[in-house]
Amino acid sequence: MLRSERIIFLIWSLFIHHVLSDKLEKIAQQPANILDDFFGYRHISIIHFNVPENVVTAIFKFTAKEEKTGGLGHCSPRNVSVYLKPGSIPLVNQDGSKIGAKLLKNRWKFYEIEITSGGNQYIKRTSTPVAGDWYAIAFRSWTDPDSEKITQQGLGVSCETILDAELFVERVGLSMLVDTSSNYTVSLNNTLDTAMIQFFVPETFQTANILFFSSCGEDCQIAANVISKEVLKSQLINESDTTLSFKPYSNDFHFLSLRLLTGNATNISFMLSDNSSIDDNSLSMNKIPLRRKSLPDFFLFDYEYLLGNSSKPAPVNVTIDSLTVLSFHVGTVYDVGGTVSVGLKLVNKTTDIVVVGCISLGYYSTITSGGGCVRKISITASDLWANKTKPTMIHIPYPEPGTWHLSLRAFQIKPKCECVENCRISGCRACNCMVETTTKVETSISSSPCVESHCSSNGRCLHYMSGGFVFSACYCTGGYRGFDCADDTYVLTGGQILVRLLLLTLSNLAFLASVIVAFRREYYTEAVVYTAVMFFSTFYHACEAGEDVLSICIMKLNVLQFCDFYNGLLSIWVTLVAMASFGPRLTAFCQLSGAIVIALGAELDRTALWVFLLPAITGCILIGFSWGLRCRRQRNFGYPASRYRNFYLPVGMCLVFVGLICYAFFQTRRNYHIVHSFWHVCVAFGVVLLLPKRKHMK
Repeated sequence: MLRSERIIFLIWSLFIHHVLSDKLEKIAQQPANILDDFFGYRHISIIHFNVPENVVTAIFKFTAKEEKTGGLGHCSPRNVSVYLKPGSIPLVNQDGSKIGAKLLKNRWKFYEIEITSGGNQYIKRTSTPVAGDWYAIAFRSWTDPDSEKITQQGLGVSCETILDAELFVERVGLSMLVDTSSNYTVSLNNTLDTAMIQFFVPETFQTANILFFSSCGEDCQIAANVISKEVLKSQLINESDTTLSFKPYSNDFHFLSLRLLTGNATNISFMLSDNSSIDDNSLSMNKIPLRRKSLPDFFLFDYEYLLGNSSKPAPVNVTIDSLTVLSFHVGTVYDVGGTVSVGLKLVNKTTDIVVVGCISLGYYSTITSGGGCVRKISITASDLWANKTKPTMIHIPYPEPGTWHLSLRAFQIKPKCECVENCRISGCRACNCMVETTTKVETSISSSPCVESHCSSNGRCLHYMSGGFVFSACYCTGGYRGFDCADDTYVLTGGQILVRLLLLTLSNLAFLASVIVAFRREYYTEAVVYTAVMFFSTFYHACEAGEDVLSICIMKLNVLQFCDFYNGLLSIWVTLVAMASFGPRLTAFCQLSGAIVIALGAELDRTALWVFLLPAITGCILIGFSWGLRCRRQRNFGYPASRYRNFYLPVGMCLVFVGLICYAFFQTRRNYHIVHSFWHVCVAFGVVLLLPKRKHMK
């Protein structure tokens, strides 16, 4: 540590801040967050918190409830998933979808909270939380989309899931900044039972020990936690002499929190010492800071190794006598919504050389003689393994902020090396046939939306905003899903798409019977409307049911959808007017005025329940009025003719009613093509029965 830094620490250590708190303090409230069903990462809602320093306990409280926005009935509680993480938004995979890109595994942990939207409060308590940005993502829990019911808008209840979030903190009783090269003593008792000690760890410390000497008796227990950008080590102190070992963040501030759990009072003395006992630590380090080049768009920036004033990236020399470490910094908030991609490529594609890369945040990983990465508490397989075959790439979605390190070491593989494959897959401490060597490697370290601005070839990479936070996510098409649209579980085969397309289109040919019957019975206007229904319904489903594989679109989909809905509503109206059996002038007036009103309703909200009910109820009123007048004139209930009244009318109504029940209550994404096609047939033959013969209405 430099002398100037020591002086600064000694000056600051004179200031000891006492912040006594007997209760939790609410410091943040995030109400009325609207949640969506989870079908992809673009459906998450983000809630941002900021946890201050010198906090020993943080309590995140979540309350989910349902608010009725329309329809009939009451809102039932639904399952809600909340994930909480410091630094960046957590990457979750609740639907179990596979991801095609290779992702970094060793990431900060996050907390999972499963709740229901019944209005109950759910609490997540974290001891010694990391100071800074915390992100919660929330959504209605994933369910199988094929089982989701398709209901008519307004027929069932319409609800919104609302999530309220609050943050409470307990501030530390004593906080102090110290120079840990000296010995310090802290006194804890029932009144002052918490302490937070801030200290700086230089980059020369690869592993560190904190030595505790306490006057704590047998009935005394103290919880100790070491924190940097994450919790590095937690330990319970119940002995007079205790050593707490941890792998520190390089050249960064750390916090030691102490809490007296049991006992009356104790004095705790502590001191920081270096511990360099891990294998392969004898190598010197060749640290190479990378230069950042930002591009004018969200999450687009590169990290380059430039020699001197050169503007072109240079290859990196990986030598025998030192561990090569590339360092790059990811900023907070604005940098963490994309994906950092790290790649290696050998300059000379020799057959027997491999370059091993280990990626870590805050500290640099050493590499064993077997190509394993030395993490905080274990040895794992390498993150990157570059050989002659092709470049290797790994991705870090929504990266945590801080200084990242890429450690590199090159090995020459001897012929018939049996241990190399096992070392590549699981990591090992040593492999006799792997000999360290020197080589050159090209690096590619950059940030981009999604995965290198792509979503496989099955979706689009878009930017979304939630809670004031911008992030990138994939919009998958063609039934694909997952973080990078690589999961094909719900993708239909060509045969399945063809069957659905044929069912939804050819079922409209049932309207030919309606057209022929209407023409023979001299209902020419109705015949034109039924022809339009058959035409637009056929081509609307031909455009939307093909999953962008067999789609036949003669015009824009939204135009075809409007024409389909409008002509369907108009066919209901003209059929009911025909059943009312007015004179020619009044019939023409009703048909024209109804067409105008229905066009307005279809444009305002073509899927709303009232748009369907308006022509249906109005038409039934006209039928009742017209038939009632006829019966009054005849002084009996013999209108219309008994054959129509006793057979055609009830059978036609039953057929339409059965189709309507299936359409409204039994459609799911899995059976949509069957139920909806059945609805086409029911309506078409229902019209054949309901459209009266002229002689029946005299």
